[in-house]
Amino acid sequence: MGQDIAERTPTGEEIRLQMQWAKLAAEGDIIPADYKGKPANILVAIGFGSAMGLSFADSLYRINVIKGKPTMSAELIASQVRKAGHKLRIYKDPERVSVKAVIIRRDDPEFEFSAVRDQEWAEQMGMFAQKGDNYRKQPMTMLTWRAITAVAREACPEALYGAGYTPDELDDIPAVPVREETADVVVDPAPSKEQCKAISAAMRRCGVTRKDDAAMVLQRLTGRDGVKRTDDLTLVEAEDFLSSPDVLEQRIRQCLPQDAPEEPARQGGDGQEAPDAVG
Repeated sequence: MGQDIAERTPTGEEIRLQMQWAKLAAEGDIIPADYKGKPANILVAIGFGSAMGLSFADSLYRINVIKGKPTMSAELIASQVRKAGHKLRIYKDPERVSVKAVIIRRDDPEFEFSAVRDQEWAEQMGMFAQKGDNYRKQPMTMLTWRAITAVAREACPEALYGAGYTPDELDDIPAVPVREETADVVVDPAPSKEQCKAISAAMRRCGVTRKDDAAMVLQRLTGRDGVKRTDDLTLVEAEDFLSSPDVLEQRIRQCLPQDAPEEPARQGGDGQEAPDAVG
């Protein structure tokens, strides 16, 4: 089912509805803080959520975009695994403060993927010190969600649409700082030329052939005004976009102006493709 959803291109009327809903929701007082006053970010979130069959509201409350990378709640990850037809089993041992999560794929029922999260693991990871009361007061609940997300990333990443981490887990991943030689500032790592070319190729397949249109699409995808070319993306953003090419092309089409016709790639006078948005 997920594959069918991801491949379906929304109609012009659906895109208009999403844009209208995003503008209204951005003015609300009860939406997550990261979306207040940011209809473009809301549009990206609901576009991503629609690929997974989520309602607009579910997309806002169960998907968070952190530093350009979409994340899902642990509950949503478990739901996506089961929606894809895989079996998810949870085994809890309160005496040992241990949880084992098992996934059996529907296309490989003879093999089990498993992940164990227990008190020893939590102590080694510094969870009791870093995460505070949650791990001290309800360790079995917290370990259950960690076991589920860990096994899901290994067993069926395609069911997670490139958003296999929870916001809490993303905090555990250390940043890889890159320092500029001329200034003592930390900047996000840049994508490779190959990644930039792959994203530009995806935009051309969706009819994006002009630099102005490419800048508009990139800004709507990332929610950042300063992004005008693919090499303005961060490495995290590029890896996220390329983790699911089908979803990326759908998100690109959702960012295009309503009723905009798709054009074939333009040819230069020498028969070569016109320059794209890669620097």
